[in-house]
Amino acid sequence: MGYIKPIWIICIVSLLAAFFFNYLNVNSLPEHHLRNHTTVVTNDDLSYLRPAEEFYRTGQWKDQIPGNISNFLRPPGYGILYYFCLLISESHALLILKVFQVLLFTLSVYCLYKVSLFLVQRDRTALMIAAIYGITPFAMGFLSYTLTEGITPALVIFYVYFLTKGYQVYSKEAKNLHFTLASLVFAYLFITRPVLGILGLLLPIFILLVYKRWLKKMILFGVIASSFMAIWQIRNYQFDHKIVGLHPIYYQDHNSIYRPPLKAFWNFALGWNESVPKVHGYMIPFWKSALKGNTSITEVNKVVDQLPDFVITHYGRDRLTRIFKAYQKAIIIQKPYYEQHLPMPSSIVLEEQNVVKELNTLTAEFKHEFWFTYYIKSPFKVFIKMAFHSNLSMHVFQATFRGNYLMEFFRIVFVALHACCFIALLLHLILFKRGARVGYALYLTVFIYVFYLCFFQRGIEERYTLPILPILLIGLFSQLEWWLNRFHFQISNPLKFSLSKKR
Repeated sequence: MGYIKPIWIICIVSLLAAFFFNYLNVNSLPEHHLRNHTTVVTNDDLSYLRPAEEFYRTGQWKDQIPGNISNFLRPPGYGILYYFCLLISESHALLILKVFQVLLFTLSVYCLYKVSLFLVQRDRTALMIAAIYGITPFAMGFLSYTLTEGITPALVIFYVYFLTKGYQVYSKEAKNLHFTLASLVFAYLFITRPVLGILGLLLPIFILLVYKRWLKKMILFGVIASSFMAIWQIRNYQFDHKIVGLHPIYYQDHNSIYRPPLKAFWNFALGWNESVPKVHGYMIPFWKSALKGNTSITEVNKVVDQLPDFVITHYGRDRLTRIFKAYQKAIIIQKPYYEQHLPMPSSIVLEEQNVVKELNTLTAEFKHEFWFTYYIKSPFKVFIKMAFHSNLSMHVFQATFRGNYLMEFFRIVFVALHACCFIALLLHLILFKRGARVGYALYLTVFIYVFYLCFFQRGIEERYTLPILPILLIGLFSQLEWWLNRFHFQISNPLKFSLSKKR
């Protein structure tokens, strides 16, 4: 009887576990939360699916909303994958997409093991990392969703796998091949989730570490890595002769709540780290009421009352009320366009300009008067929110089994695991170890991504850190190995620690 490597057993069990937990989750949801009885419905998923469906039917890549923004609201990476599923079977495209995401996840477990083995240098530890990531529900929560998080964690793993493999191999041809593959994976990752372009910093770092004549390689692989996004931006430029950027949700002709005034208000509210659900909870009803012609002071008070007491005290209720009354007038300008399903004008209307100017003034004052809150306290609160949760995002864990003693025990375990992953990331930056340049470059790049989310984006959801979770998990076990070795311990068995003799 042949010997089966433990990693293959882990991969097989990961495949079964991914299907099991996602099947359990889908079947725990009410029917109206499912799309075609197959995938989980969200507020964002249609904007990823509709362009692919439109391209499949008409040959045009666009959403079903008015204006030029319909051509580039979302980057095309995830939609392209869905389009190929439509080509295979239109009636079963969502099922094919979901199965593909599970298979991609399973393959990424194997690649994660290989990356872990290279960085941690201990087979049993690498197996533990792969098992925790692949078998537990810790990282598979979005495999039944039609969102980018269904594939981006796997893409990040593949990207890092090819980089580390290119670092390890000796022949020039093998190095070139693996760096080419890494560049192609990153190119697709970039047009799937543009914010993960921050991880592109790893490519030039690895090139510098591997190649003596690095300049030509930097140019070559840099062109490959940026090519898909460059093609996408050139294509978008042709619609309005403007560079639309990486995330054009507030594009000028967008006829929705996502207009310049909301963007300006978000910049203000993020100063005290207002949560995304809370802002949507009072700003969407405010916008809808104004669209219906209801511009009463009652609707304004509903918004102002949601602001923190110290904000109301500092700026004064009268000033805030005046700004939101002006906001209502701006929405009234939008009303006829919205009712007739027309795009907004290509230049910002005067009423919106006035609101944006007022809100920007509030933000500037907030940064000056409450600098500690804006620059330190709020980013720290984002980090705490980002780190201290279980990442068990499935409905079956958050609702169906909520309150069950066993479920609550596992929730505590995974909260501790998730938090330790982020704490270990900080420790890696402080405890720099000689000879660990590859690992340090990897963790530093991930830290830059985390810092961006905390300091600049701020309005985050838990799923935003899912793509970097596998790297964080490696970092955690790398730190554990380092500390255990310092005190002469080693992980000799996945289930127990044993004392090693001092040499």
